[in-house]
Amino acid sequence: MAISSIAILGGDLRQCYTAEYLHNLGWKVVCYHTPDFPYPPGIIQEASLSEAVRQTNISLMPTPLSKDGTSLFQTDPEQPACQLSELWEYSPPGQAVATYDIPKEGKRLLEQKGCPVFCYSQSETFRTENARLTAEGLLSELIRNTPFSLSNCSILLLGYGYCGFAIASLLQPICRNIFVLEQEEEKQKLAETHGVCPITPEDFPMILPQCNIVINTIPSQLLSSAHLQKLPGTCHVFDIASAPFGFRDCMTEETQIPYFRLPGIPGRYAPASSGQAIGKIIERMTDYVL
Repeated sequence: MAISSIAILGGDLRQCYTAEYLHNLGWKVVCYHTPDFPYPPGIIQEASLSEAVRQTNISLMPTPLSKDGTSLFQTDPEQPACQLSELWEYSPPGQAVATYDIPKEGKRLLEQKGCPVFCYSQSETFRTENARLTAEGLLSELIRNTPFSLSNCSILLLGYGYCGFAIASLLQPICRNIFVLEQEEEKQKLAETHGVCPITPEDFPMILPQCNIVINTIPSQLLSSAHLQKLPGTCHVFDIASAPFGFRDCMTEETQIPYFRLPGIPGRYAPASSGQAIGKIIERMTDYVL
């Protein structure tokens, strides 16, 4: 299926760089509610959702799709909110939809209209690149927000998926110790192969008191209040997981441990690289999937 026109909807600067990348390939690009950006001539900025999607044969949703569960994620407060229900309503029958994630109901409504839905978060190529960009941005946050040298740190990493692997690979040559809590035995072995020490909850009494930094990648609470009490008061906690995150947002008030919730790191630290990665996966999707 030859696709050469795309409606890029909402989002942050990643969407702008995706628009630029695809435009440079010769695509017709229509933007709706994307941030103010010095677009090259030829990219259309449309004020109407229905007009934007009518002109194109694929729509690109923002990452994340929504922050409140009801409206499109937008960073421009001057733009009126676009309800997710409008997206499902105005998508033309048969139009392809590319998205990082999507609610089940939205996917069902789109597929009822014959709209193929491609979740590029399931692409191993994209997940690997996105994890690398996440690790690089996290390193900046670690240096900026901790009053101590990383070379003297012991780090507890919660999860050893794509992001956990990329974070450990970046930090392992710098830090004194990296411990990882991971349930899957295969990932535990992979961590050990790469010089990272896998632990179990039974190791917490020995490991937690020596941790200078905790990094969470899992959208689930793995450390209880009792576990948090075993961390030293100088420990800093960084949470890069998506909602519902790994810790309560009031954790600092309750425990006096500095807590930093950092979703969407690639969009803030490497929007150009991240946007180009999305553009490349859209290009591949249209060539080989649709």
